[in-house]
Amino acid sequence: MKEKQNKTMLIIILIVLIIVIIALSYAAFRFIGPGNKDNIITLGTLELTLNEGNTINLEDTYPLTDSEGLALSGYDFTLENTGTADVNYVIYLDNVTIESPDIKLDDKYLKYSLDKNNIIGSANYLNDLGVDGSRILDQGTLTSSNENSYVLRIWPTTEIDGDFGGQVWKGKLRITGDQVK
Repeated sequence: MKEKQNKTMLIIILIVLIIVIIALSYAAFRFIGPGNKDNIITLGTLELTLNEGNTINLEDTYPLTDSEGLALSGYDFTLENTGTADVNYVIYLDNVTIESPDIKLDDKYLKYSLDKNNIIGSANYLNDLGVDGSRILDQGTLTSSNENSYVLRIWPTTEIDGDFGGQVWKGKLRITGDQVK
């Protein structure tokens, strides 16, 4: 009888031990904790290369005619798709906050031109692009392993009313891209 009790006790201990091992194994594989690194899924790569940096700054300049503005060297940058998938892209021109004591030059006094792949752009008012945050310079689809080269010129027009001395305008390019489905 004692031997039967020992076998029963051994079987119960063995079953409890198996249940504990299964529970611990499940817990080890089921652990959920806060992450501290970004998860990135890359399907296609869109790379923006700026030759002069990402801030466009009009400071210590003077009003120019359209022909003088179009003759400026401008800001060269290249948009390159280094991935394996085609990408739809949009290039925006955003304002950069002007720090005190500087005063922001109003967009209505600025003109711009954008050359794309050696096709010369025309002179247009910056206001024609729309409101800040949604000013689209260019958009389209860039196929894998191809690039677009740009030259952006911005200048104050000769149509400025009064003195604009001490006023500053700063801008930056912003690119968004989505893989073509």
